[in-house]
Amino acid sequence: MRTLVALVLLGSATLAGCGGGESDEDKAAEKQLRASGAPTPVCSDQVTEPATVPTAFPADFPLPDGAVVYGSEGRSGGRTIVYAVVDSDVKAVLKQLQDAMKGAGFTLTEGEVEERDAESNWTGNGYTGRWAIREVARCPDQTSVTVLAAKA
Repeated sequence: MRTLVALVLLGSATLAGCGGGESDEDKAAEKQLRASGAPTPVCSDQVTEPATVPTAFPADFPLPDGAVVYGSEGRSGGRTIVYAVVDSDVKAVLKQLQDAMKGAGFTLTEGEVEERDAESNWTGNGYTGRWAIREVARCPDQTSVTVLAAKA
């Protein structure tokens, strides 16, 4: 579990790299993101071929309405990460995700909310994981969504 949390925290920290170089902080975060192997967050209109959600990912996990999955990856220990973008601002995505997860039988545990991003650990329906949402700086009112899931 510690490995899962460490990986997710590293992945969450790297999500800051979604800007088109707006600040030194965004540039550094994007460099770290690229080094992690995770795909760089994209604008919704840049997704020409949406990716398929892997079968190892919980079928009942409520990705936000309008989420366009642009990547996924399998990790050791049966962990799966899904990357998506939503054509909506962070506050709207946060509320929808929080409400939908409760309604789908998932429990939110530790997390934090800031102006441009939010993260939360979660459990439920035989899985455990973490999600992170982040404003896509170069795409007004769009939010990147990254969800890590593993069988509990």
